[in-house]
Amino acid sequence: MKRLISILSMLFVFFLAPSAGAHSTLVSSNPSADSTVVDFPMEVTLTFNEELLKVGQENPNKVEVFDESGALVSGASVLSGASIAAPVGINGNGAYTVKYRVVSKDGHVVEDEYQFNVESPIAIATPISAPIEPAEDGSNLLIRIVVLAALGFGVFISFRKASSSFGSRPR
Repeated sequence: MKRLISILSMLFVFFLAPSAGAHSTLVSSNPSADSTVVDFPMEVTLTFNEELLKVGQENPNKVEVFDESGALVSGASVLSGASIAAPVGINGNGAYTVKYRVVSKDGHVVEDEYQFNVESPIAIATPISAPIEPAEDGSNLLIRIVVLAALGFGVFISFRKASSSFGSRPR
């Protein structure tokens, strides 16, 4: 009987116990789940309890952020050990959903999502539809002035040459 209990205990340890702690778990996030922030986040960062898997140059991990309409507002995910981050372009108040898919060191895939809210007093009411043209900087303006001056000088010389040739024609 002791031998049977010993064998069952060993089977439990080898087959059931390791699977309990095998998956990566989310330790912290910024912005955190169900939080309300007043400043627009520049990126979303998730930190897990262990390093995430990266195969060569391939990154099977991703984090994506969606606005209330379902539009993607995040960029490419960047992996750094146990953390993954994605830049976000949030310019309005509302609820945002963070969806992530990460791969533990042992190859297990963990997928989940959470929400956070933005309630900023400086939110842009409607997105800007037309692109904003940058203001002229000093070097660009100087080049334009030099080019215009050279063209003006060339036209002046052309007229002067034409008028001097016009007056020196034989009659």
